[in-house]
Amino acid sequence: MTNQKEIEEKIIRYQILENNVKTLMKRRDLLINKIAEIETTMSTIEDIEKKTEGEIFLPLGAGVYVLGNLKKTKKMIVELGANVAIGENLEKTKEILGKRKDTLSNGLETIENEIVNLSNEMLRLEPEIRAIIEKSKSSAPDITAG
Repeated sequence: MTNQKEIEEKIIRYQILENNVKTLMKRRDLLINKIAEIETTMSTIEDIEKKTEGEIFLPLGAGVYVLGNLKKTKKMIVELGANVAIGENLEKTKEILGKRKDTLSNGLETIENEIVNLSNEMLRLEPEIRAIIEKSKSSAPDITAG
């Protein structure tokens, strides 16, 4: 009976780890997408800085762009969160975006480390579960004989 309880506990632990890894992978994907969006925005700001005036493709999101007319500008509106936005110069806007990207990158690194740790624990549990199952199979009475 101890083997059955031990197997169940290890299988439950394995399933919890597996669910945690799946959740972390979804978070990781969201962070990767947000980082890519920030990089696209920063690239667009650099394009705007280089152009004096004229037409420019502006990203709307999801790989969709619109052709717009650019006027020389020194300010952009930057959303800070909680429906608050401020006007900032281009350098300060890039600085804000850079800080956001750094924060997201740090979070991404933390999540990836946690995924590795949980995956390693799962790898450690797998052979233990198999060994317990094999041991219980070999010690169980053979009901087919006779």
